Amino acid sequence: MNTLPFYIFLFLHLTFLIVGFGAVLVIDFLGIVWIRGKISKRIFAHVTRYTRKLIWLGWIGLVCSGVGLIILKGYIDNLTKLKLFFVLMIGVNGVILGSIQKSLDKADGDSIPVFLKFRIVIATIVSQIGWWGAITIGFLHRHWQHNIPWPDNFWLYILSIVLSFGILVLVGRLLLPQKQYKTG
Repeated sequence: MNTLPFYIFLFLHLTFLIVGFGAVLVIDFLGIVWIRGKISKRIFAHVTRYTRKLIWLGWIGLVCSGVGLIILKGYIDNLTKLKLFFVLMIGVNGVILGSIQKSLDKADGDSIPVFLKFRIVIATIVSQIGWWGAITIGFLHRHWQHNIPWPDNFWLYILSIVLSFGILVLVGRLLLPQKQYKTG
């Protein structure tokens, strides 16, 4: 493997990781501060609109530089397939968070329905699991072993994660009241 292109892609990958995941941590921290009532919903929503752009920039940059790293590596092991699932999960969650942002913008004042708070918490958990899972796998590949054939059946892990979150969302839908928002 030619080392110069590898280090260029790795540098870009780490740079986009800092941009994207750094913005995620800012939003998640402010979300906790907002839920505890220390800042207003308006401030939280305002900051979220800007940091969301940084998250997407970081995520798209990670995907592009990650493709370069995979091409240079020449193969995809099972743990990398699991990492790719985490990356996809982060992207899908980002789209879902866009709809949550619209619902948050429609909510009256600082009064947020319980179900919307539940959706925010679930999306935050999905985000953190996705980011930390992908980071951990990247770290293991870089500092432990480049070809990690574990897990034998990565689909089982993916299915377990999807089912866990699916059940959690279903339980939330069934147990928590859902408020309709005024659109005028």
